[in-house]
Amino acid sequence: MAEIIRLRGRTNHGKNRVHEHGEVWEVLDWQSSLRPNQPFIRSVQTGDERWLTDDFEVVIPERF
Repeated sequence: MAEIIRLRGRTNHGKNRVHEHGEVWEVLDWQSSLRPNQPFIRSVQTGDERWLTDDFEVVIPERF
């Protein structure tokens, strides 16, 4: 089962992507040697796929 995360945009680019594709994303198992520290993610809402870059921050629920 894939991990589901909630994102918030840090930069204008990230904010635009969250606005276009939603804030709920699925972390995929696929990794690349070109970007070893950046997970590959897919929007639950639109299916858009991208790398989790510094344009985004993961929102941690308040209960933790």
